[in-house]
Amino acid sequence: MQKFTQRWRVLLLPLFGFLFACAPFADAQAAGPINWFTISTVSSTNSPGWGRMLPWDQQGDNLVTYTEYPAGGSPIIRVARSNPANPTYTVIGWIPSPDGHIQEQSQMVQMPNGDILMAMRNRQTDLNWYGLPIVKSTDGGYQWNFVSQLDTNPNSNGRFDRGLWEPFLYVLPNGCVAGFYANEKHADDNPSYSQIVSERVSCDEGQTWGPEIYAAAEPGSARPGMPGFARMANGQYILVFEVCGTDNCNVHYKFSNDGTSWSNDLGYTLPNQQSGPYVTVLSSGRILVSSGGTNQISVSDDNGQSWYLNDPPAFQGATDTWPAIYQTGYNHSNEVGVVVNIDGAIKINFGNY
Repeated sequence: MQKFTQRWRVLLLPLFGFLFACAPFADAQAAGPINWFTISTVSSTNSPGWGRMLPWDQQGDNLVTYTEYPAGGSPIIRVARSNPANPTYTVIGWIPSPDGHIQEQSQMVQMPNGDILMAMRNRQTDLNWYGLPIVKSTDGGYQWNFVSQLDTNPNSNGRFDRGLWEPFLYVLPNGCVAGFYANEKHADDNPSYSQIVSERVSCDEGQTWGPEIYAAAEPGSARPGMPGFARMANGQYILVFEVCGTDNCNVHYKFSNDGTSWSNDLGYTLPNQQSGPYVTVLSSGRILVSSGGTNQISVSDDNGQSWYLNDPPAFQGATDTWPAIYQTGYNHSNEVGVVVNIDGAIKINFGNY
């Protein structure tokens, strides 16, 4: 694989994953465009989807979680590992859907002590219950044990439009975990919210969760959802999300000083991005945002005050890929990877900037 050896030649520091998430950034620095150099396939078995990465964990691995959809069976969440000794992705763990449930759309974070938390969405097949299970691995992703529910809706009454969707976890600098998700539970409230982006915080590794925070909400038919979240170079936080219902699923973004206090609005529109966004902040401070509807990558070198498109995109002409973008190079290395669902496979396109 072109340049793959170069990607693994550095020696990992054990706590890099946590320190990168929590250490202060330097001021954002302008750099050149991302130039793509190789594509790696994680899995092409059983129509996989919803790929998400935990890059450079404390064990020195890249972990990717995704959902398989076996013909005639229930979805299975998989965890695959790649590292310098085994550069191809190998499945090391899996979580089947419980009987009578559909479980999918997993995402991982690593705690300071090395434990890995995973969030996923779950619904009964009769749509009479929705949940967002949190599970934990203490052995690097091989075994997973149930911890809690980020939220549940036991009063959905067989409706597909009363669900809980798209969980996203992030470890804050104080070690607490912020959990974001799309929430339709308030559609029957007065005033009614068709869907909102909710947030809850846990300071005990996901065992319990604090009260619900309305991170992005507008009464009526607006449907903010598919949240992504990151800490910027200036110490503030950025939340990205789509707004369906009233804005054609265009991507919006907003800022918070502490990651838990939010203005009562839908923020700003991010041009050229639509549906299912993902945001990452590089060690240089540069912000990257991608989305499934356009598959473009928007870049900001000034903490989200202005944006421009990277040319070319990671996957030319692709749409509906639910992409996620990460810094995959070690420490201040200038490598990024975009994880997508494309051509019946989970693939990663790697690039340098």
